[in-house]
Amino acid sequence: MFKNRSEHVVFENIGGSFQFRACNASDLRKILDLDPTAWAALCVPVASLNGDPAFFKALDDDGNGMIRVDEVKIAIKWLIGLLNDIKVLNDAQDTLPLTALNIEHPDGKLLTEFAAQHATELLSENNLLELGKIRAKLSAVTSGPLAGDGILRAKAVADPAVLALYNDLTKLLNTPDNLTAPALEKFAVDAASFVEWSKTAEKPLFRNDDPVKYFDAYKVLSAKIDEYFRFCELIKVDPAHAARFSLNPAALPELDLQDAAKIDAVLSAAPLAMPSAETILDLSSSTNPFYQAKIDNFMQTFQLEKITADEWSLLKADLAPYIDYLAKAQGDLAGQLGREKLEQYLAGSEIDALRKLFAEDKALGSVVDALKKLERLLLYSRYMLNFVNNFVSFKNFFDSDQTSMLQAGRLIMDGKSYNLAVWIQDIAAHKKIAVRSHLCLLYLEVVSSGKVPVTRKVAVAVTGGALTRIYVGKPAFFIDNDNITYNGKVIDMVEGPISFGQTLFAPFRRLSEAVSEKLQKLTDFSSTEKQLAKAIDQGKLPPAAPAAPAQIPAQKFMNNNSMILLAGGLSVAALGAGLSFVVKAITGAITAISALPFYVILIWIVVLISIFMVPTAIFAFLKLRKRNLTLFLEAGGWAINLHMRLNMYVSGIFTRSTEYPKHTEFKISKLPCRKRPLMFIVPILLVLAAAAAALCYLKK
Repeated sequence: MFKNRSEHVVFENIGGSFQFRACNASDLRKILDLDPTAWAALCVPVASLNGDPAFFKALDDDGNGMIRVDEVKIAIKWLIGLLNDIKVLNDAQDTLPLTALNIEHPDGKLLTEFAAQHATELLSENNLLELGKIRAKLSAVTSGPLAGDGILRAKAVADPAVLALYNDLTKLLNTPDNLTAPALEKFAVDAASFVEWSKTAEKPLFRNDDPVKYFDAYKVLSAKIDEYFRFCELIKVDPAHAARFSLNPAALPELDLQDAAKIDAVLSAAPLAMPSAETILDLSSSTNPFYQAKIDNFMQTFQLEKITADEWSLLKADLAPYIDYLAKAQGDLAGQLGREKLEQYLAGSEIDALRKLFAEDKALGSVVDALKKLERLLLYSRYMLNFVNNFVSFKNFFDSDQTSMLQAGRLIMDGKSYNLAVWIQDIAAHKKIAVRSHLCLLYLEVVSSGKVPVTRKVAVAVTGGALTRIYVGKPAFFIDNDNITYNGKVIDMVEGPISFGQTLFAPFRRLSEAVSEKLQKLTDFSSTEKQLAKAIDQGKLPPAAPAAPAQIPAQKFMNNNSMILLAGGLSVAALGAGLSFVVKAITGAITAISALPFYVILIWIVVLISIFMVPTAIFAFLKLRKRNLTLFLEAGGWAINLHMRLNMYVSGIFTRSTEYPKHTEFKISKLPCRKRPLMFIVPILLVLAAAAAALCYLKK
C-alpha cells in the first residue's frame, strides 16, 4: 500500500473497525500513499462540518460544497512541500515561524518575501506569522472599492462620465454592479468593429423597394408558414400522414368553451391551413382564423393570394440580406448603444479610465492572493491533523474527550446530553435513508441566540435513556461546538432501539399499557353511557318514553343514574365472578405446588422465566446489533467506507447523564406525612381480604 515499506504504519481499532490514526505530523506523509479504501470517509458535505468555515472552504478545491479524498491529498501535499519541517504542525497553533517556510518551494519564496515586506502588519515580535493579523490585513484590503478579485464595481468608479460607460456596459451585459476586464476589452473591439461597419453599410432593398414593411409582414408569419410547408412535405412523402391532421372527436381532450384564452391557445398551435401534398398555401381561404389579420396584411403587402414552397424559399432568400443587416445593426451588443455614442466612447478617455482601474485591481489582486495563501497555510497548520482524524479516520468522533468536526453539538433534554448530532439540509430526505439505520432519531429545528438568529435543522441519534417524555413539538435546547446556544423544538421522530434494558422490556411495557387501557375502559362509566346511547340510536334498544316538560329534567336524571347503577352492578358482578375463578385457580395451584420439593419449585421458576426472557433477550440483542451509524451519516450526503455498528460502549459515548461536580453531597429530605386518599386504601383492603379468605380455605 505504501511506496516506502520501511515506514511503520499502525491501524487502530476505533469504534469497532481498524482505522489509520494520525498521531503526529509525520503521519500526514503516510496519508498521501494511503489507499482510499482504507479511509473512513471518501466525501463529506462542507455544510455538515463544524469548525472554521474558511478552513473547509480552502479544502474544497473546486468549490462544489463537498470535500473529497483527492482534495485532502492535494492540501496535504501543498502543506508538506511548503514547510521545512512539518513537526511544527504538532503544536496546532494560530501562529507559525516565518523560518518554517521552504523558500525552495515557489509559494514558499513568494510568501516569505511578501511577509517580510509587510512584517509590521503580519508578524509578531518573535517573527511569527499570526492568523489573526493576516485576516485583519485581508479584511482591510478587500473592504475598499477594489477587492482584487478581477471584478469592478460601481463604487470604485468616481468620474461621472466613466460611470456612465460602466452603467451602459453592465446594462448591456445584464451584469449589474459587475464588470470584468475581458468584457471591457470585448466591448472595445466590438464597438470599433460596429462603427467601422456602419460607415459603409447600406440598408439592403427588397426587390428594389424599402424592406421595412415587407419584413414586418414576414416576421409575424414566417414560423407558421415554414411549419405548414413541413407538414405538406410529410404528406407528400406518404399520404397516410394526412390522417394526422384529422381530429378524432372521441379522443379530443377536455376544453372549457367559456375560456377564451384556452381556445386561443388551441388555435395558435393549429396549422396555418390544412396541409396537402400540392405544397401550395392558399391564403385567401381555409386558413386559421386566429392568424387572419396577419394573413390579410401579408397578402396585401406581398400582393399574393397563393404561394408555393418554391416561391416561399425565393421570398426568404430575397429578404435574407436585410435580415443579416438587422442582425448586425440590432443584435450586436455594442451596436445597441448606437453609432454616435460608440464613437464618443472610442474617442474619449472613459475606456482607458476603466482599464486603469482594472490594472489597480490586478495589483491589489496579487496582494490578496498572497494573503489568502498565508491564511490557508495557517489554517492547514492549525487544523489539518484534527481534520484527518475526522476524515481519514473517525478517531475524534469516537473519543468522548474530543470535539469532533463531524458533530453539530449536543442536545440537552430530559436530564441527558445527546451528542450524536449532525447538521442537515432536508429532514424528509435524511429520514428517508436514516430510517434504515435502526436508530432512534430526533429531528429538530433550532434557532440560534443573538441579534441575528439563524435557523438550522439537526438530526440527533438517541443512544441512551428512553423516549417516555419526548414527543413531537417538545421544546429543545441545543449547544453547538462553538458554544452558541439554540432554542427550538422536535419536528419529527423515528422510533428505534435505544438500550438493551429498554429493548428487553419493551414487549412487557406494551402489554402492561394494553392491559391498563382495557381496565380503564372497564371502569369508565362515561364510555358505558356512550355505548348505550349508540345502541338506542342504532335501534338496538327502545328509546325511553317521552315525559311531560316539567318532568323531563328529573326523569333524565333518574334514567342516567339508573344506567350508571345498572352498569356498575354488571361490572361488580363480572369482577366478582372473575375474582372467584382466580381465587379457586390460585388455591388449587398453591395446593399442588406445596406438595413439591423446594428445589423442584425453584427449577420450574427458572424454566418459566427462561421460556419468556431468553427469546426476548436474544431478539433484543439482535435488534440492537442492527443499529448502523454509517447510514445515519450517509443520509446527510456523506460517502463512508466503514460499516459502523452502534455497540454498548459507543452508545455511552454519545449519550451522557448528568455529570455532578466532585465531592457532591446528596441529601434526602423527609417529606411531610399526608393522609392517603381512600382510593388507595380500598384496593389494599380488598387484596388483604382475598388473601385471608384463601388462607382460611387452605386450613380447612
